[in-house]
Amino acid sequence: MISSKDIYIQMKDGYNAIPGSKVFVRDVAVILADDTIKMEILNIEVLEIPKDTKEHIVVSILTIMEKISYKYPNIKIFPIGEAETLVKIIYKRKKESKLWLLFKLISVCVVLFVGSGLALMNFHADVNMDQAHKKIYKMITGIEENRPLILQIPYSLGIGLGMAVFFNHILPKKFRNEPSPMEVEMASYRKSMDEYILKNQKNTKEKE
Repeated sequence: MISSKDIYIQMKDGYNAIPGSKVFVRDVAVILADDTIKMEILNIEVLEIPKDTKEHIVVSILTIMEKISYKYPNIKIFPIGEAETLVKIIYKRKKESKLWLLFKLISVCVVLFVGSGLALMNFHADVNMDQAHKKIYKMITGIEENRPLILQIPYSLGIGLGMAVFFNHILPKKFRNEPSPMEVEMASYRKSMDEYILKNQKNTKEKE
């Protein structure tokens, strides 16, 4: 049972804020405390994002503990987990024309198609897949064939189908609960970026 004089605090993974907005304890931390004071603690203001800021802001758990102690001086605070969290500054993007968005989409598709095609061709050249198909065809039929299409066509179709299954795009999203490998990679990349910024930007810059 939690004592009315004990507070446990854990920092969240991150928070997105716009310039000029206020950040409260509830935005950057999870609080475990007696119900009588928990809501008041969650509504304590941590900082106000400067309107001209363009960088990330690192919020330390010590800053939050200091603000809570100022309001509740006789309460014990127990920090849990990470010592800092990253507040990302989000700016409103200008609305782009549909033609420009379509151009960017086509450009990305062309680059990905050419890049993945070259990667597949290089892989098949390295493992000499052409000769492998010829040998498999001869082992099964006993006939030498320079173009064993009965193997090559299903194999080519299977590559595309296998990639679609691997990236989890066959079934509609409502029928699958797990994230796709691409979503996992994007989440790992975002986490690594946040850890790098936190490691290289230790000092808090919140406005007092």
